[in-house]
Amino acid sequence: MRLVVAVIKPAEVESVRQALDAVQVTRMTVCDAHGYDLTTPEPLAQQTMLEIAVNDDFLDRTLAAISGVLAAGGDATSRVFVLPMHDAVQVYRTVRGPEAV
Repeated sequence: MRLVVAVIKPAEVESVRQALDAVQVTRMTVCDAHGYDLTTPEPLAQQTMLEIAVNDDFLDRTLAAISGVLAAGGDATSRVFVLPMHDAVQVYRTVRGPEAV
């Protein structure tokens, strides 16, 4: 299991969501975020953070969907991180592990 964290521009959220939906990735958390970069005239930028928990067999298609949208937009400020995820819990069903994702 992996946790994919994507920091993108707010205007790209819908395009990324549609691209992920096309590869059967439909659950994610969307949060407002602020990017900070001292090298730019506007050091504080409005961004959106997506958190997507996926099983290993969905990782490549998830990254390809996100990367495809971001590459098409030519955005150099977006970032995608992939973190190991040791466990997941669906509280309402008391399911743990890959089935909970």
